[in-house]
Amino acid sequence: MNKQIVTVKQGKLAGAVLKSALGSLYIAFREIPFAAPPIGDLRFKDPQPPQPWTGIKDTSQLITYICSQQEEVEPFKFFGNEDCLYLNVYTNSLNQSKPVMFWIHGGAFVVGNSSFQKGSRPDYLLAKDVVVVSTNYRLGAFGFLNLGHRVAPGNQGLKDIIAALKWVKENISNFGGDPNNVTIFGVSAGGVLVHSLLLSPCARGLFHKAIMHSGSIRCSWAMNQSLPERGFKLASLLGKDSCDPEEVVKFLRTVPAEDIVKAQASVLTREETLSHNLAFGINNDEVAENPVLPEPIEQLLKKDADVPVIISYTSHEFIMFMKDIGEKSLSIYNEYLPTHVKTLGTLKKLGDEEIKNLFNVVKDRYFEGKPIDKEKLYGLSNFMTDTFFGIPAILMLEDRVKRLTAPNYFCKFSYIGNEKTSTDLLVTRHISGASHVDDIAYLLYLPKCKTENPDPPAVGTKDRITLERMTRMWTNFAKTGQPTSIQDEFVNVNWKPATANDLCYLDIGNELCLLPLPSHLLSSKLS
Repeated sequence: MNKQIVTVKQGKLAGAVLKSALGSLYIAFREIPFAAPPIGDLRFKDPQPPQPWTGIKDTSQLITYICSQQEEVEPFKFFGNEDCLYLNVYTNSLNQSKPVMFWIHGGAFVVGNSSFQKGSRPDYLLAKDVVVVSTNYRLGAFGFLNLGHRVAPGNQGLKDIIAALKWVKENISNFGGDPNNVTIFGVSAGGVLVHSLLLSPCARGLFHKAIMHSGSIRCSWAMNQSLPERGFKLASLLGKDSCDPEEVVKFLRTVPAEDIVKAQASVLTREETLSHNLAFGINNDEVAENPVLPEPIEQLLKKDADVPVIISYTSHEFIMFMKDIGEKSLSIYNEYLPTHVKTLGTLKKLGDEEIKNLFNVVKDRYFEGKPIDKEKLYGLSNFMTDTFFGIPAILMLEDRVKRLTAPNYFCKFSYIGNEKTSTDLLVTRHISGASHVDDIAYLLYLPKCKTENPDPPAVGTKDRITLERMTRMWTNFAKTGQPTSIQDEFVNVNWKPATANDLCYLDIGNELCLLPLPSHLLSSKLS
């Protein structure tokens, strides 16, 4: 194996020359430490600088550092390690200055990783001549414990990502990347973290464009979920009943990581879980010694970075979360429909009377005024997709086009392909459609989804055409800030940014179509 040597601030690194799924060669530097291991007294603390090393650190071998978490399917086995603050750099050449694409994985703030084997690989994007970076960040309580006090103010995982971006700014030129042309992109919770970086004064200048797939802080499941009472409940579940933050943190530092991860699953009540809350997320951390979201999030939403963005969601996000369609599950959907409508109404601060009217509109528009049953699964998917993904994304777009000058591109991924995606690893699909994170299978090579067929989609197939369209538009955006700056046989449409007078979006289906954005449930006040 031909090793390539690069010098960074902490020392020398050896990377491996690998063959991509598309057949070309690239250089991989895997699991580079960007912060000190957050173990012992550093558990729950801000990331600290990495230690320098002597000699050459070998990043050509695969060790696979993954942050502590449990499997997403039964028996929910614990795996990973607290020593996990590592990033990967993938490049075609060390001596140029190419645009950098910085990937932030999703996973509800409690699962996921940037691992080469278990996470995602950059094979498809590297074919379009960019440098790709992917990073880990602490998950669950380790990354997002908020006790409303400086010893545990929340957002530790967000600070990890900022530390990784600072490392990129300092070192990426040694890998052939341009530190002044960095695009951050992420999916689901990763999309929320991208939006958080747009809001954080601490991240200014560390990136220049942003792409959010299926997640933003405006989503009800994203904002202010890391509540102090949930942190105190976690300690209580583990045997410490106290409302003293310093006492609780001191205790939690003595608890094995596996016990914390297992207890996290019981932090939410049944009602909170069925209402699609998350145990952890992003919060205002003004009590921190070094806050990254120093004002209420509602205020920071009006002060976001004025950089080009792509906001994206899929047409049937909710397929991934529709695990069961038995009578019991359908009765729960009927029982919780008023709760979900209220969640939707709070996105626009609707009053009780307006929410009552909204409920009637929802019943008519999505369910023909009837109870949810097996005949209404598309209506259910459409409503839940709109409530938890689509409408929050559109509200973000509507707000940004009024205030900012940088372009805002909006798209909906509706393509139904044959590539296996993360949804297929978690559930049986009960209806057809583009599910949560299906789009990522056409941007990144996903090893866990490619076990049966490791080959990329064959040239000439619809899947390959979609892959070519996605990777071309996303890398064009990273290079120039315009996704269709170059048009060819794959990208044959001019994707215009949305404006206050022209709220348009790109539908990515069998073809690419630029369409006017239709009105949504919160488009106007409900009388």
